[in-house]
Amino acid sequence: MIRVTDDNNDSDGTVRRSTDSDGTQRSPTRRAYLGSIGTLTATGTSAGCIALTTGDESGDTTEFTAGTFANVGGHCLDCVSPSPGWAISEELEARSGGEIQMQLLGEDQICNSTTCGGKAGRQIIEAGYGSIGNGTNFWPENNIWLLPYTFPSRASLAYTLFDERIWDQYWVPFARQYGIVPFYAWTPELRNLLLSSDATEIAGGRVRTPDDLEEIRIRRTASRPPKVALEEWGATPPELSWGDTVQGMDTGVVHGLETWSGVGIAGGMDAVMDQVTLVEFMSGQGVMWANTDWLRSLPDGHRELIADVTRELTEEAIQQADEVIDDRIGHTDPPEGTAYAAADITVNVLDDDELEAWRERVDPMENPDLYETERSRVEAMDLPVDDFYEYVHGIAREPAVPDSAADVTVDAWWGEYLDRI
Repeated sequence: MIRVTDDNNDSDGTVRRSTDSDGTQRSPTRRAYLGSIGTLTATGTSAGCIALTTGDESGDTTEFTAGTFANVGGHCLDCVSPSPGWAISEELEARSGGEIQMQLLGEDQICNSTTCGGKAGRQIIEAGYGSIGNGTNFWPENNIWLLPYTFPSRASLAYTLFDERIWDQYWVPFARQYGIVPFYAWTPELRNLLLSSDATEIAGGRVRTPDDLEEIRIRRTASRPPKVALEEWGATPPELSWGDTVQGMDTGVVHGLETWSGVGIAGGMDAVMDQVTLVEFMSGQGVMWANTDWLRSLPDGHRELIADVTRELTEEAIQQADEVIDDRIGHTDPPEGTAYAAADITVNVLDDDELEAWRERVDPMENPDLYETERSRVEAMDLPVDDFYEYVHGIAREPAVPDSAADVTVDAWWGEYLDRI
């Protein structure tokens, strides 16, 4: 059986809706999700790993579990923090004639965003969610993706992460070391500073320069690069669980947090926000991670279909990034008709000179000593390419990077690399 634990660690937030935005009910896959919660609750004390069917001898049936933090209304493509999770589950069932069943189990029933990836790696579940930042709990080498200003845009982030050269030079060696691969991805964003009214009072108005952060406490993830950047900017970066951050901002324990806007709104941070400063300094990328031994155990036809569907819907999630930011969230000043407008949140859109003031203090190319820990960890992987960070930095800026995420395509995917892992 699946072992259920009561995890009380950090989370990237909870999407609060329980139905689609148009009020329609979910498919039988979603009802199966609800039924499985009861089964898990009843059997959650049983020890051991998963005993789900992953393809019988005839290859007729594949059932698998993907663990996540979100509630039953989350993981939709039309959410403010979009994920293709439900769409993948439903597409797999439809295109396989019911032979492939993906159960997306959320609400922290089997894991949360700081534990799901590790459970997938240990084969407790087949796949588990974790942002790249939270995934550094298990895979510290992934801190290399969090170095500030590595990616000039959302399009650059998605283009680079899933480029065939990155699969060759990083994800394949990473999978050999940890037995895990990126299975599908959320809509990409870049991280910003989400600030409370206390921060506005301390700064004496809008936060537009690093000097404005003096005496401001910014909640951060447990990964090291955000801590380095916030300290270099003059802020105090305490660790605080995601679940306590709203109350912490409301009571003044912290004055804000660094995260990407969509997940901040989905997690209820907009209720205690007064302004957001668009420093866009670090990758904000949710990922579902899958166990490579499980993927290799699948019947060939099922594995190929799962690879096709996860790639196609990851691409769809990526390509809507600009629409999400512009029309749903509101990275404009004023953000009329968007989530930030509805919450009466001031959006600080910085000009090039203002952005440079943030960038120059923490840019890894100009300040390499700040990130020696992260670069040394990756060098210890003995990757095929010399100086992997410079390699990534160059790909993220090459002329082929599209101007818009709408033009990013996913041309290389995990299904092509399993025989090399």
